[in-house]
Amino acid sequence: MLAGAWGAQASELLERAAERLGTPLHRDGALAMLAPPDIVAGPWCCWLFGEPRGRAAFAEALTELGEMACERLSGRFVLVAVDRDRPRCLVIRDQLGAEPLVYAHAADGVLFATHERDLLDLLTRTPSPDRLALLQWIENGLTPLGHTLYEGMQRLPAGQRLILGERHARVERWWSLRYEGVEERSATALADRLREAAFAAVARAAAGSRRPAVKLSGGLDSACVAAGLAASGFADGRALAIAGTFSAHPEADEGELIEATARHTHLPLELIAFDADSSMLAPALAHIARWRLPPTTSNLFLWQPLMARARELGVDLMLDGEGGDELFGLAPYLIADVLRAGRLRTAWSLTGAIPGIGHNPGGRIRLRALRRYGMGPLLPTAVQRRRERRRSASSPSIVPPADAQALVDLRVASWLDRRDGPVWWRLQAESLIDMHDLFDLGAHFRREAVDEAVERRHPFLYDLQLTEAVLRLPPRLQFDSVRDRLLLREALRGLIPEGVRTRHVKSHFTPLVLAGIRADESGLIEPLRQPDAPVRAYVAQETLDRRIGVAADERSMLGAGAMWRVAIANRWLLALAGA
Repeated sequence: MLAGAWGAQASELLERAAERLGTPLHRDGALAMLAPPDIVAGPWCCWLFGEPRGRAAFAEALTELGEMACERLSGRFVLVAVDRDRPRCLVIRDQLGAEPLVYAHAADGVLFATHERDLLDLLTRTPSPDRLALLQWIENGLTPLGHTLYEGMQRLPAGQRLILGERHARVERWWSLRYEGVEERSATALADRLREAAFAAVARAAAGSRRPAVKLSGGLDSACVAAGLAASGFADGRALAIAGTFSAHPEADEGELIEATARHTHLPLELIAFDADSSMLAPALAHIARWRLPPTTSNLFLWQPLMARARELGVDLMLDGEGGDELFGLAPYLIADVLRAGRLRTAWSLTGAIPGIGHNPGGRIRLRALRRYGMGPLLPTAVQRRRERRRSASSPSIVPPADAQALVDLRVASWLDRRDGPVWWRLQAESLIDMHDLFDLGAHFRREAVDEAVERRHPFLYDLQLTEAVLRLPPRLQFDSVRDRLLLREALRGLIPEGVRTRHVKSHFTPLVLAGIRADESGLIEPLRQPDAPVRAYVAQETLDRRIGVAADERSMLGAGAMWRVAIANRWLLALAGA
């Protein structure tokens, strides 16, 4: 278990937890840990948590390189390292943020742990909700960089480290992606290179598993994972595909495509029919009780039966195609770089080649794209802040105006840590690392793995080598008015069914979410109508009343996620109050 304390009084809090757990406490100077150290070399005493790659190389380099030896590590990890010569402690989170880490100042020092629940067990009192973090989560599922839903409890961002000294505790970036140009090869050669990199990431993710499975959909990304498993030799009876079917919701059901992919990749297929009577609320309430947090997704009720069946089949590892849309997709802000270079005609041409825009889009649509992806990123930060403030003030948001302005300021402040490189590369890197962290995906997947007792790995979210390889692909090759993920589609020619490879529409589970809200109306929506509903102390009440006043069968699919989040936030607040 990852739980630690820096400082004498903070260590006393950890010691009480150790006594409750019957676990010995391990001390090294001002640091106390609930686990023994993994590596001791020279002045360094280190703890490694998660699934780090490069442990041997790290241990070998530690004495010579000191804190820089952490660059030998990759994968999912948190490293806690005490430098006895200084003295100080470094708490280091992996490059892509796969392993979560939260911390809080307590007494004379700092307490840190994997999950909020673990940290709450160490504190003398439960903190109040973080107002801005809760509001942003309700609005769009994100939390501000470094924040959690608890006031004073912070999340260590991906690729950053917490430095604990005798009189200070500060956070700084220890690793960042660096722009190294793009590969100049033919489209065919680049597609081959992409396939090799993607399949290698799948092989790394599946390594060590006795019975891996892929959570298969009818889409391109999970099909790529299935093909990668087959190419890595796992289609020998060890691996299988597991998928859900939704016969009552044909717009979400992809059964035929799933079966085609399983046949093509020679993976045995297990189909689990969705029970339309499943409660959407019950697993969310169980998550709140267990983790003292609202779940990140509304889809627990869809996937828990699938994971239960995976356990019955002896699956010890579940892979999926999460993150593939962003990783293999368009870098639209190339338009800004082209515009900045004065190539106006080329920039205008690119606005007509954005996937999904269709053939011969109108001038108004293209101008909107030019403003968003071309002009917008080139504006000075102060101008962008003013635009964001005006937009937040004019939109009918559930976030009160003063809070909306504060959230804009938090968002703009995070831009100060932006990486160097072309606009397209910098913003693409942000979407592949920082955005995942804002959704708290690393913590969500770790909680899910614990709950389901099946390890989860995500080759398209948390593989550093693949991420670096994709960011070296020339962005111009991904522009096409119809097809998205163009290079990946070419890379998988002949390896997945043509109907999946050339399919350009996606199925969505929003209708199932709306149906789930409607079925659990009494537990989700009705509590919001109460004048003393705790979430009313946070949101714009007129906006809330307008949204919940819409008849159940007239609710918009666009607002389904926000409707669920405000309802489940209310249930979380009730749980905090002991109601």
